[in-house]
Amino acid sequence: MGFPRLDPRAALPAAGAVLATYWVALVVGVDTLLLTHWASLALLTVPTVAVVTRAVLVGQDRVAWTVLSVGMTLWTLGFVVQVIGDMHGVVPDFPSISDGFWLGSYPFAFTTFAIFAWPWLRRAPKALTLETLAVGFGLTALVTAAVVPLMTANAGGLSTLARIVNLTYPVADCALLSVALIGAAVAGRRGGRTWMLLALGALALTSADAVWALQAYAGTWEPVMPSNALYPLWPSFVAVAAWLPAKPRRARGRGGLGTHAAALVAAVASVALLVANEWLSIPAVSVVLAALTLLVAVHGTGRAFATGLRASLAAARDRELVEDVREAMRNGELDLYFQPLVDVADGHVHGAEALLRWRRPDGVFVPPDAFLPAVERSDLMGPLTDWVLDRALAAAAGWHRSGHTLGVSVNLATGNLSEADLPGRVLAALRRNEFPAAKLTLEITETAAVEDNALTAHVLTALRELGAELAVDDFGTGHSSLVRLSEFPISELKVDRSFVADMHDADRPIVATSIQLARMLGLRVVAEGVEDQRTLDALAALGCDLAQGYFVSRPLPALEFAGWLNHPVLVP
Repeated sequence: MGFPRLDPRAALPAAGAVLATYWVALVVGVDTLLLTHWASLALLTVPTVAVVTRAVLVGQDRVAWTVLSVGMTLWTLGFVVQVIGDMHGVVPDFPSISDGFWLGSYPFAFTTFAIFAWPWLRRAPKALTLETLAVGFGLTALVTAAVVPLMTANAGGLSTLARIVNLTYPVADCALLSVALIGAAVAGRRGGRTWMLLALGALALTSADAVWALQAYAGTWEPVMPSNALYPLWPSFVAVAAWLPAKPRRARGRGGLGTHAAALVAAVASVALLVANEWLSIPAVSVVLAALTLLVAVHGTGRAFATGLRASLAAARDRELVEDVREAMRNGELDLYFQPLVDVADGHVHGAEALLRWRRPDGVFVPPDAFLPAVERSDLMGPLTDWVLDRALAAAAGWHRSGHTLGVSVNLATGNLSEADLPGRVLAALRRNEFPAAKLTLEITETAAVEDNALTAHVLTALRELGAELAVDDFGTGHSSLVRLSEFPISELKVDRSFVADMHDADRPIVATSIQLARMLGLRVVAEGVEDQRTLDALAALGCDLAQGYFVSRPLPALEFAGWLNHPVLVP
């Protein structure tokens, strides 16, 4: 039995009131043991306990929140040691035991951020990585510009190690903040609430650590100072993020307007810092970081520009190619070839697959793979499908009139299955050519066949209700499952030629399993790419129904195919 997910909004009013009271007391200068010590510890401890509780009670993302709860516990223990020591009059050294706890919390925080970011990190483009670096460098440049001058002056007389440790905190915070900001931008408005809360917490932590470092370097450090008002925000935001109601995840794994904007802001801030260096004494490390920000941002922008330019050029080429195909349809440059499908057992011709061919007026043959992908992404796919269907049915109707009652197979594009009027257009073509629907087989790719789409399922069902048969083409190249295939009204499975061609070496088990799977589903099996008698004999032994390939016949123009039917070379 699982535990219910709590709604953090229920506790927000009370928590906000307590925090506001604490801030007011700090502003007016209240200095009591209850406020400056116990209340401060409570504001740090309670949210940390909430994070630990969430990790224990809730199964979703348990690993990530468990890791972060360990880090938050270490971070809070650092304050516990410091506050209790101050209550007993112990003046802490720099660095102190508390610094060990605080520094020890960062690896856990970074690990948790990496776990949350993994869904998009594993597929993140380089531009997204560059934008994260740009934000990180820009934030660090601003923080070091404020902190390093006082660190160098060292009015507080800190040791070199103490100064390095105090600078480490805001620098590490900037790295956390940059990852959280990019994470929120990648996750989007709906999916980025957790990231945004973590970013707000990291921003509060960065500000508090910067104030802490400034006062330590200036020699004005006290147990109670402005940073005390900011530190409780870090565990508070983390606790709210931990107990957010579960939302569906969207691991888009790519940047967008938000990440571009974050990198642009970092670049603008870096430019401002470099300009200010003409009049102010900006630390060298800040200047270097600002320059790195610009370098990374420019490189990322260049990559994004190049990617966009390539996409624009590809789109332009696609549009030009689609117009060429449209013109070829009007000028009669497109033609249909037919490749026979024969019965494996006796060699009789069962039907033929219609294959689109394009030969330009200058005689250059354009392979289908060179133009069909572009057409499938355009509005020409519907008209081209109708063109192919009409001519395939007209040719097949001619075979029937000549006494050859063969079936004909026509390929459909994935996009055709999103056309609600496709069944009506198929029915009109059948009636126009007076061709029986039962002799028409519509071939769809394996990916399209199992696509979880209501419109696709409706179109496939409507096509099957017309009486046409449905075949899954190139079976084995997609990622379908037995369960998904059994849900669709298909009647034929076509084993991809890549498996058939290699079935004598490594892929025979794949072909055999495909045939067995088809038998379990009550489907007819077609083997594509049969190139020799040996392959045909092996398919017969496995119980395959039909074969198609150059061993039977190459694809032939309609007239040549009609002649071939009158004197077919039957396979032994």
